[in-house]
Amino acid sequence: MKHFLNTVMAAKTLAAMIFSGLICAYVAAGYLYAWLIHKGPFNFTIPFIFVLEGVGLSLVIALLYNLLFGEDSASRRRFFPRLVIFAVVLAAALVACLLVFFPFHTDWAKLWLIVAGCVVAVIVVLSVAAELYLRATGKRYTELLKRYQAESHK
Repeated sequence: MKHFLNTVMAAKTLAAMIFSGLICAYVAAGYLYAWLIHKGPFNFTIPFIFVLEGVGLSLVIALLYNLLFGEDSASRRRFFPRLVIFAVVLAAALVACLLVFFPFHTDWAKLWLIVAGCVVAVIVVLSVAAELYLRATGKRYTELLKRYQAESHK
């Protein structure tokens, strides 16, 4: 039970941070979108259907991240296959959001989909960058450890 509650609390916290970032990105991108494409003022109201999509997408990202990259899963499987699964499921979730929420016509639907896609892309890019960084530093520290062990045996 303690493990379950720790997992739920971590997922809840991550989902809240992702949702907050999604809303902040929507407002920031709204200025640019209104200025460059819409040629009018930005309407700061967010349709309720967009909020539902953001909450759902944030929960999917947080739960998937904790399942694949949580402390318990780190020692079980290799990182790269988990990263591929993460990216594919996130892409499928974004396509599902597009298909489910496409019939709701609003002026800012295109902006919301652009922002949601960018948030998912940034999360995937950061995960890939972290993998590359960890591989590079892991190899470097392994070489340093071997060199230290070789010097200590002399």
